[in-house]
Amino acid sequence: MTPQQSADLLKWAASTFPVAMFINYEQVNMADRFGQIMIENLQRRQCNLAGVEVCRSLESQKERLLLTGWENAHAIDMMKVYSFLPQADVKRIEELEFLDEKELFEQLMQHYCICWKRGNGFKLKEG
Repeated sequence: MTPQQSADLLKWAASTFPVAMFINYEQVNMADRFGQIMIENLQRRQCNLAGVEVCRSLESQKERLLLTGWENAHAIDMMKVYSFLPQADVKRIEELEFLDEKELFEQLMQHYCICWKRGNGFKLKEG
């Protein structure tokens, strides 16, 4: 989706539902070197990310929700989500063969995020 298409969808949801939760899983930190390499790799496969310009940071992801009528917004990268997992699960996951490059795994997890808004009775803000 283009940034305008996603903004239109977010505005519609904010103005339509009196009680809702919105969750978005998307790239983040795409302006740093690791993010640029991700974009280049996708482009080589002829896969362009239509809205990558709004994936600069956790703050820019939260701002997308706030600018489209949601009263509050939260965003955390997937490394933070990973840190919330029960330690027994983390141990099991880290013993898997594909996690022999933990630094690369951490970099990748820092380049995806979950954004959310939850609550009741929000109203579309003017402007």
